[in-house]
Amino acid sequence: MKRQIKIAVTVCIVAIGIGCYMKWHLRSRADAKVSSDRASPAQPVATSSIVPPRVNPPPGKRATDLTQTEREALAKKFDEKFRPAFFRWCSAYEDRIPFKREEFTLDKFHSMLGTHMYTFMIGDATVTLQDPGDSNKDAKVGYLMVRKAAVQMNQLPAPGFSPKLDLPISCEEVIRMVKADSGVEFKPNEVLMKPTAKACALNGGAFVDVLPAGADPNNALSFPISMVFDADGKLVNYERDPFF
Repeated sequence: MKRQIKIAVTVCIVAIGIGCYMKWHLRSRADAKVSSDRASPAQPVATSSIVPPRVNPPPGKRATDLTQTEREALAKKFDEKFRPAFFRWCSAYEDRIPFKREEFTLDKFHSMLGTHMYTFMIGDATVTLQDPGDSNKDAKVGYLMVRKAAVQMNQLPAPGFSPKLDLPISCEEVIRMVKADSGVEFKPNEVLMKPTAKACALNGGAFVDVLPAGADPNNALSFPISMVFDADGKLVNYERDPFF
């Protein structure tokens, strides 16, 4: 049930973008507060006068709304940052993505959220890349969701459902792929794997989460990378913490 709730939330890519922005915004505010506290002595504050800060979501823009100048800038960014980052990601996951890497083209661009999240629609798959905004840092894939899999992950098994509990991927493969993706080599006890058939109508697949030792396994927000593979071992859902 916890996994189904998580999937239901992540299907909305806009919500993910806003969440990432707010997480960055709040972290920035926290860092600024720490610096301020160190620079000046604490002053008493009347709790009745505290007003929660209002965080506005970053502006979004669809492909059809881009100006000519913005289209040219996007094309340059796509060639120099997005396509190389996407191809590296495909190689890291050994081409287990549900479409050919060559299908990732500029004409598949759908929309942008703020100045750092760019979404592409490839068939029924949604792919989002994160641009760090620093020319010295590489872009990275932050999200993948295949619509058919999303529907199945939010459905309970039908009557007569015969669950396939064999996992389509091994722990060793996950460790190897995540290391190629992030540069971090997780240990076997830091990889959580569960058959999808135990929780939803996606039969024969695997829920996979990686998390550092000591992190809360019941808190999905503590997972640096979460994935779902289908029965053929294809990656149908991928989520990466924007700060990982």
